[in-house]
Amino acid sequence: MRNIHIPVLALAFLLFAVSACDEKKEGSKKDRSAGGTSEILVVTQNDEQWDGMIGDTIRAFFLQPQYGLPQPEALNKLAHIKVSGFNDMFKKHKCVLLVEINPALDRTVVETGEDLWAAPQRVIKIVAPSRTAWCQTFNEQKEAYKVMYDQVERDRILSVLRPSNDTKITQRIKDKFGFDITIPSGFFISKDESDFMWIRKELEKNSFGIFIYTTPYKDTLQLERNSLISVRDRMLQKHVPGPTDGSFMTTEKEFVPPVVNYLSTYPTGFAAEMRGMWCLVGDYMAGPFVSYTFPDNRTGNLVTMEGYVYYPNHDKRDDLLQLQSLLYSVRMPKEE
Repeated sequence: MRNIHIPVLALAFLLFAVSACDEKKEGSKKDRSAGGTSEILVVTQNDEQWDGMIGDTIRAFFLQPQYGLPQPEALNKLAHIKVSGFNDMFKKHKCVLLVEINPALDRTVVETGEDLWAAPQRVIKIVAPSRTAWCQTFNEQKEAYKVMYDQVERDRILSVLRPSNDTKITQRIKDKFGFDITIPSGFFISKDESDFMWIRKELEKNSFGIFIYTTPYKDTLQLERNSLISVRDRMLQKHVPGPTDGSFMTTEKEFVPPVVNYLSTYPTGFAAEMRGMWCLVGDYMAGPFVSYTFPDNRTGNLVTMEGYVYYPNHDKRDDLLQLQSLLYSVRMPKEE
């Protein structure tokens, strides 16, 4: 495990540690990790830690509702065991949070490790002199911990989906946009225009889709929220009709207004992430979406890649995460 000693540890340093630790070890023979989608295994010294202040602090963050979903769904699932039961079976869990209180310490210590007992896997251990110190450290760094766990989730999903990659679709994307991305079997290209591609998967009760579109990149103001929404609405009105005459896809702006975050951990080096709800003008369909917009310095364009889900009256978090993982599989060509 990598030791990080902190009284107060800067978030940026932990994010740097993510990329530094996450270089895959060649020739790794680790067992495949286990655990449900978005599930974190919390290991405490005793039940009091889980039932008290520490457990409340963990639940308050990881069980908060994920933004942009029509039905309330938590960011993560949590499982709990005591360290006395943390045997070889549980050590294969993909996301592990170890809790330890050691009054002999004079400051909190955070350790992070990758693929310790299985792969992909992220283990985070927080050892603090008191419950208050433990919770303070967790709250200061919780966003960084989630970045680490989310990366493991995407890696695990992609390890399952990559073997079924549809090379005809991905080659068409590469020919058109100049980058690689994983698209598993079951999808098909629904529309292929000069600046827009719509890739879909249609099932009996639900459907999934990916949009890829480009616009000339002229100013950083194009990456602001209102501009991203405006371009999205214009593109979807033009290219994504609904099932009834005159209907088309647009962005829900009143009840679940889109939120934008700027990421330095996206595979292209930078991206504006937008989460929200799509809906139809002239019809009643709706669902969640997540998009990533980034500049392509080779072409002078802004590229947007979006995943959306339609699955009425069902949970959608895990389906959206699968699409998000595909969007994170993008790989730009290396510069000569």
